[in-house]
Amino acid sequence: MGKLSQFLKRLKKSRKLVRMTIVGDGAVGKTTMVQALIQKTTQYVNSSNGGKVLDSKEITRTPFMEIESWAYKDLRFQCYDLAGQRTPGAHPLDIIKDQVTKSIDIYIFVFSVDVYESFENLNDWMELMNLTNESKNGQAGLILVGNKIDLERNISNELIKSVVGKKKYFQKYIETCSLDGRGIDNLLDEITKMSKKHLK
Repeated sequence: MGKLSQFLKRLKKSRKLVRMTIVGDGAVGKTTMVQALIQKTTQYVNSSNGGKVLDSKEITRTPFMEIESWAYKDLRFQCYDLAGQRTPGAHPLDIIKDQVTKSIDIYIFVFSVDVYESFENLNDWMELMNLTNESKNGQAGLILVGNKIDLERNISNELIKSVVGKKKYFQKYIETCSLDGRGIDNLLDEITKMSKKHLK
């Protein structure tokens, strides 16, 4: 590890900064999920501050990516919400791949439980993210999220279990409904737990 990499790693730890990216096909509910996470963290910040309303988030928007930053408990999160629609040569993974994927601590892969293709296409997204064996073996957190559980399920539990668990692609599987908030607390707890483990 070079001196610059060591410096950046120390800086992240001192600021308790956790970088994550959320990827998956278009219309699986990624952006709505990020907004639901931010809403939960804002409620926590305001309730722990005696009801005083605080704005603890920052947003940077581009046509193909949003970078959301927010504080939760004693951590600072930076989330790269990547566009699900891929126009060759115009996606962040085509243009600024190294900047997006370098130093990511947690990868959140999202599919919609009512659209089988969105699950099948996760393999393509993993290849696009260029995840190495080191990333898959515990150096980064990999969470699989089945979103839109309010809709009809078209993916079997057996198929999901085949990719989640020790020595498999994903360390954790969580089901959510971004619209009504089901599962968002579980996702936030898992992100926080993985973040604290990573920063140690």
